[in-house]
Amino acid sequence: MVTDIKPIEHFKELVSEAMRRQKVETDSMAEYYLSSLLASFATTEKSIDEPLAIAYLKALGSARDVQLRQMRAIGDISLFTSGFFSDSLKRKIVDIDYYMAMGSSCYAFVASTDKNKETRRLFSELAARFPAFVDVLSEVSERSALTSATDILRIYERWLRTKSAIAEKKLRDIGIEPYEVGTKPVH
Repeated sequence: MVTDIKPIEHFKELVSEAMRRQKVETDSMAEYYLSSLLASFATTEKSIDEPLAIAYLKALGSARDVQLRQMRAIGDISLFTSGFFSDSLKRKIVDIDYYMAMGSSCYAFVASTDKNKETRRLFSELAARFPAFVDVLSEVSERSALTSATDILRIYERWLRTKSAIAEKKLRDIGIEPYEVGTKPVH
């Protein structure tokens, strides 16, 4: 018998598995948020038609309800992009560090501004643990085969830029000990 699997159920399983493997402990609300975020990006096209910094400035100048909605959207796009497409950001003017800082900042704004206590708690955690959640989404991305095959150099470069625990584990799993080389010449 063939059953239909809804995107939210599919991503809930992958997010739970990635969190367990990476030992990321969070409440069910954050786990559900990540799963529904992935499902929403899988089923609809979400984007902002302008640079994130411009969208951020416009959001700051908007009414409170518009601010919260736009900041959340910028945070969501930043988290999704950082987790699913970090490799495509390398050697670009705007790299993963920018997306991670922007996303964390937007989520912190929502956490400090929203009137709902549960929403504040959720977005405070998303802001504070943004890099860990990026790692979770990166693993989901790889398991979902939505990115290209892993390349050792790209994993190492990602580790150098972000000190990602998952990238470090991947390198060690294939027998490479991550080491940051200084810029001074050795004589």
